[in-house]
Amino acid sequence: MKSKVSPVLFLVTVLCFLLPFVTVSCNGQKVATFTGVQLAAGTTVEQPQMFGRPMEKRVDAQPLATVAFICAIAGIGLSFLGVRAAIAPAISGIVGALLLVWLQSKLSSDISKQAQSMFRLEYESGFVLTLILFVAAAAWNAYVFFSSRTTPALAASPPLANAAAVGGAPTIASAACPHCDQSVSGGARFCGGCGKAVG
Repeated sequence: MKSKVSPVLFLVTVLCFLLPFVTVSCNGQKVATFTGVQLAAGTTVEQPQMFGRPMEKRVDAQPLATVAFICAIAGIGLSFLGVRAAIAPAISGIVGALLLVWLQSKLSSDISKQAQSMFRLEYESGFVLTLILFVAAAAWNAYVFFSSRTTPALAASPPLANAAAVGGAPTIASAACPHCDQSVSGGARFCGGCGKAVG
């Protein structure tokens, strides 16, 4: 369960970049809508002209959106490093969320300077969902990381030695955890890998 939640959260975050992030409007009329991928990679928009055909204008990629998108993709891969390395995807989620907040501030500042309040930015569902998912992924992985550090240390008990019937040499019984298949030493009541009860 723990190993599946994090990559799913980051995968959905990546998919949310395909949704509308920002809508630009002028005097109440929508001018353009940009998805997260368009902000991250750049795109072209058609600007209507008073006379003639619309003119295409290149909109450069926003570096903050690009790095946030990379954080979402990296989070998927980092999620498979294991419970003990869960701090890595947690950091990826935190950085992604902070970059989106910074992007929002930068875009609002840029549009107010250039357009002298003629244009207005509206942040769409894709932006909001991506931000929420980044925070959720960071919180989940931080919880997994810190719970994996505390639970096994408190729960593990010393292994029990059994005298062999012949020879009297002590042996240590071991078994596999029914939850994550990691080897568990005999007598331990909790798995050192996932922290769940094995008895």
